[in-house]
Amino acid sequence: MSLPITHIENNVLTDPLSQQEIAQLARAYGAQIYRAAYRLLGDRTQAEDVQQDVFLRLIETRPRNVVSWPAYLTTSAVRIAIDRMRKQRRWRQMLPFWHGAEAETAVSPEQNFAVHQRNKSLRLALTRLKPREAECFVMRHLLGFEIGAIANAQGISENYVSVSLNRAVQALEVRLNDHSDPKPENRS
Repeated sequence: MSLPITHIENNVLTDPLSQQEIAQLARAYGAQIYRAAYRLLGDRTQAEDVQQDVFLRLIETRPRNVVSWPAYLTTSAVRIAIDRMRKQRRWRQMLPFWHGAEAETAVSPEQNFAVHQRNKSLRLALTRLKPREAECFVMRHLLGFEIGAIANAQGISENYVSVSLNRAVQALEVRLNDHSDPKPENRS
């Protein structure tokens, strides 16, 4: 879908987007942005906040060289969601010091506990990756983007996307396996 954004010269946006153009982008791609954020964060309210942040940033900035609005907007959502996860992780690490207790107590139905824990571990592991690797991983494996689309959205080569994906998968395997295989106790 091509949106009629008229103030582009040499593939560079010359003026900020109008409210009408931003509204048009929101109608066309808002649901896609929400789904990307929700897939990462697992929380409806936070996904809505990310969706809103994406469009607020469009109001404040002049995006350059936008080849694909869906890819550009989804990449923005992924970046904002990962930033939120990192902030949450830092906050949770500080809570025990302030409250003198565990930062998080898990209360969930028994049948959902394993899925909840696995998702939580993946989210935590994603926050510990380099930003580019995390973005490429999320776009490819959680959102289903093709490598070429990721390369266009990120402004990097397809080869660099593949390298980033490989590094991300290797790092996630190490981190997730460390959490899933508890070390046996030495009962001597």
